[in-house]
Amino acid sequence: MEQPAQERNEKKKIKFQMPKGFRRNEDEDVAWEVFTPLPPAQIKKGHNYIRTTKYTIITFIPLFLYGQFRRFYNIYFLLGALSVLYGSAALSPFSQISPLLTVLFFAALKDIIEDYARYRSDCEANGQIKTIVREGVVMQIKAQDLMKGDLIKVVKNEKLSVDAIIISCAHEDGTCFIETAELDGETNLKRRAAISALTHYNTLEDVIRINLHIQCEQPNENLLSFEGRGKYTVSAGRARADRRRSFFEPEKHTDQSRREGQIVDGPGVVPLSLTHLLLRGSVLRNTEYAWASVVYTGSDTKIIMNMKKPPQKESRLMRYLNWFVMGVFVYNAVLLFGSTVLEHQDYKTVIGSNTRWYLYGGNTDSLTTNFLGALFSYFGMYTYVIPISLFIMVEMDRLMQGMFMMWDNKMASLRQPSASAPPDEQPEIVHMKANNTNLNEDLATIEYVFSDKTGTLTRNEMILAKWYVDGHVFDDMERPGCFGDALRAPNTSSKLRKQMDLFARVMVLCHGVIPSFNEISQKMVYESQSPDETALVEAIARSKFFLTNRSKSTVTFTTPDLQTGVATPQVFEVLHTLEFNSDRKRMSVLVKDPETGKYHLYCKGADNIIMERLSRDPAANSPATIEAAVEALHGFSVTGLRTLCISYREVSEDLYHTFKDAFEAAETALVDRDLKMAAACEKVEHDLTLLGCTAIEDRLQDEVPETIAFLLKCGIKVWLLTGDKQETAINIGQSSKLIQPGMTVFKLNSKTVPECGVMLDDLQRQMDENKDKEDQGFTLVVDGLSLGHVFAGNHEKKMVAVGIRCRSVICCRVTPLQKSMVVNMVKLGLNKMTLAIGDGANDVPMIMSAHVGVGIIGREGTQAVRSSDFSFAEFRFLKRLLVVHGRNSYQRLSSLMLYNFYKNIAFITPQFLFGFYSVWCGQVIYEEFFMTWFNLFYSSVPPLLLGVFEQDVSDDIAEKIPQLYYQCRDGLYWNWTLFIGVLLDSVWHSLVVFYSVYLMLGDGDIGGPGGRCIGYWMMTFIFSNVIMAVVFAKLAIVTHRWVWVTWLMIILSVIVFVLGAIIIESISFGSVKGTYADSYSIPIFWISLPVIVAICVVPSVAVMFVRRTIWPTDADVVVEHAKQSAAGRTGAEEAAVEMVQIEPPLLQA
Repeated sequence: MEQPAQERNEKKKIKFQMPKGFRRNEDEDVAWEVFTPLPPAQIKKGHNYIRTTKYTIITFIPLFLYGQFRRFYNIYFLLGALSVLYGSAALSPFSQISPLLTVLFFAALKDIIEDYARYRSDCEANGQIKTIVREGVVMQIKAQDLMKGDLIKVVKNEKLSVDAIIISCAHEDGTCFIETAELDGETNLKRRAAISALTHYNTLEDVIRINLHIQCEQPNENLLSFEGRGKYTVSAGRARADRRRSFFEPEKHTDQSRREGQIVDGPGVVPLSLTHLLLRGSVLRNTEYAWASVVYTGSDTKIIMNMKKPPQKESRLMRYLNWFVMGVFVYNAVLLFGSTVLEHQDYKTVIGSNTRWYLYGGNTDSLTTNFLGALFSYFGMYTYVIPISLFIMVEMDRLMQGMFMMWDNKMASLRQPSASAPPDEQPEIVHMKANNTNLNEDLATIEYVFSDKTGTLTRNEMILAKWYVDGHVFDDMERPGCFGDALRAPNTSSKLRKQMDLFARVMVLCHGVIPSFNEISQKMVYESQSPDETALVEAIARSKFFLTNRSKSTVTFTTPDLQTGVATPQVFEVLHTLEFNSDRKRMSVLVKDPETGKYHLYCKGADNIIMERLSRDPAANSPATIEAAVEALHGFSVTGLRTLCISYREVSEDLYHTFKDAFEAAETALVDRDLKMAAACEKVEHDLTLLGCTAIEDRLQDEVPETIAFLLKCGIKVWLLTGDKQETAINIGQSSKLIQPGMTVFKLNSKTVPECGVMLDDLQRQMDENKDKEDQGFTLVVDGLSLGHVFAGNHEKKMVAVGIRCRSVICCRVTPLQKSMVVNMVKLGLNKMTLAIGDGANDVPMIMSAHVGVGIIGREGTQAVRSSDFSFAEFRFLKRLLVVHGRNSYQRLSSLMLYNFYKNIAFITPQFLFGFYSVWCGQVIYEEFFMTWFNLFYSSVPPLLLGVFEQDVSDDIAEKIPQLYYQCRDGLYWNWTLFIGVLLDSVWHSLVVFYSVYLMLGDGDIGGPGGRCIGYWMMTFIFSNVIMAVVFAKLAIVTHRWVWVTWLMIILSVIVFVLGAIIIESISFGSVKGTYADSYSIPIFWISLPVIVAICVVPSVAVMFVRRTIWPTDADVVVEHAKQSAAGRTGAEEAAVEMVQIEPPLLQA
């Protein structure tokens, strides 16, 4: 049936135009979909429940035991404890299992305390009350019950519990601000925007009429990006919750439905990006409220996905320890199988000859049963060769060393309040942080340091130094505001004034700075994520171009009228912002001139990026202008200033619409959005006209040159990885002493991949020709393009071969990914210990790649600090971290480990010797509780204090003499020679202890009190006393630094030992009553004890004396001079003189 003509004409008149973006990206796969409002049938509880605990009540025991017995040494000790169940062991099951149970108890207690704290935090987060709208009704629910698709209301100062897209907010332009300190540590406010087409629907009555279909990326941990698009319709009444995809397509809606008012706005499609996303953990600021649609909940939120622990780093010393443990296992195996075979041979002899029948009471076992019984019996006893307490002591020692670092006032910095802070704010003391104490000892073995420049070597306090416009240089540091004075000077030509006005317009429009009025200081404050942008806006404000306000689409600034001098506000509409990133290295804004109506593109960026995009038309950029600008840039760079080029172009209306279509389509893409947006930007970011350039000063931090010079003397090679241009980097290298007088500087500037390989070969040839200058040092300077050629052409080996011969390497114009690749190139190619230090998010890959990562704590906390193993406020503290805390940690942990191995070998070897005189019956030589508690209670605390306080030279001396670090890194405190020495020492002490006591006791015919002979229990007690005295004497020999706590703990350990013997005897467990009293009343015991100890330790003392006299280390020389300071010099000064005159043996090696 044909429609009436009037109805056809009406339909034609109101025909709905299909929005751009619907069909253009139809072929893309939809990854994640969200519909708002949420259908009631889909509502479930606990969808946003967060659990960060490691255990539950049900899983605690199995998970804890699984975690503990993944460690081989715990399985080893468990097998030793279970060996007593065979029935032939001399030790009771309780005494054998008690050490392992004690260790597991304290480990379980630690895990329970930590997990309970996480549980309390989870309960607090899950129980927060949130405001939502369901079925048009405002209600409050717990945060744990929020669901994907819920419409939530976020009020001022409220912390988000989900990731949500902003629909609208209290500000009509849709702008709101958030604080993301919990996500990235930064307290400066960040601007967020509501969906542009829905900003005016900001009341409850309006927002419940919106149907929203969000298509976006799958949940991921990337906090810095988000891609998606939103399709919407607005109904006349409350939106229905049963809408599906087809509802948002234009052809779905008939003209009849639109005429009847069912759909009052839309369908439409809008791009969604990070600027529309509120992340869990962020706090809404400076905005009364915002309406948002929940996108990700629970474990899908970005912050929860980022809670994954970084890759576990293991110190090199612990890897060496594993080999040492294997060596002890071999020794243990020798004792075990030696004892078992000897017992088995003795048993076969007894059975075969029928001698010593009285030992078995006429009952004998089979040879196999006897062999297994002996094996299990000795296995249980010899497990004590491995100190069960060592692994706990190592963790406690590392914890204490980390606390010493954080308590070190010489590594604390006094930070003054920022310019925007309240007048009464006090200076803040910033202490060092030790985030990963597992790597304390690795700090003493660093061979390569990779450093960022901005904010790491420099203060990251940007101050604009100079402007350059059309051949004129304006020194803003010498005369603040001189640019504005020249602009408004009557003798300034109209051509220059026009160019300067355009230059200033770029400065005040092309940025991401947010102006806000500080009511306390009564000043305008500019906040930005980039200190460079803040410096530029503050500098142009000194020339009276004041940024006063910015919204989502407009920027307002004031400038004095040239005629009257009255500040006149100007409002520019910002149509599009082409954001800066590390790949683009530039930022642009497209604005519409309010006076002429023309479209202008204002662009600023790195000089190499802008120069290649300049127009080749001489009328726009004359060769003389370009040459003068390049010369000015070079002049700024060689003085260490950071440079940017400023440019603009007029954009025709046709080109603008072509760009707009491509840009909007790219914004709504779900696949390769960044690539599509970059391609769209290329349509307008060309044929630019150069306006001038800026030069920003970022001064070096205090003592940076001295710190780098000291690190180089320590034999550490320093690589500087910076985004600055080559001239700036070289100047910073010279001022920071990376490039020292007399050094030969080589440059790698290749244009192609093949040329890069040829140039690297040529550099090696040049270094061979200049071998006579190698002692003064080589420095290599590499630009970012050449570095890319190195990796693209698989020239890493050549690059490493050149870099290894240089004391310092400077890499310019590098990207964050290239920083990480450079670190891995050296780390994997040379197998050298590396340390990376930086302050920003772009340094995180580098910090994570290095063996040790160090973060610089800026004025605002950064991701670098959170990703690092150690962090502090100033670069100069790196010297003290390495040569004091690193060296001390390495020496202390080495001493702790070596002493524990000595102690246990010396403790258990007499048991093996006792077998020769006990027909290998498996009887223990010590009282069994002493045997099981020796490592756990009696001799554990003094060695722990050795690992906490040991120190051969003072901190001040260690900071003055780089050779001390050099020798420590080369294995002075941890090597196979030391381990063999420990083994020989412990075996010698075992032999002396056993045979001295054996000769002292004889056949037990020395009468004790009351005429009793010395029996088995007195023998075990005497052996216990002697071995305690010997191991403590050895501790005294290896200890360099004595503190009152060490003395106190040795005395308390002896008291605990005696009290333990008394308690065990009093409960009639094992020894006969009166054993300890009878033992202490025998004169020969007191006469022999010091003699035995002397025989044990005199050879050790003699060897130490000979070594220190004939083959002294640097530390020995320093200690001697510290004791014998002469001629008014301090020990450190004497040692420094000696270091000049003497080449230490290990240093020569």
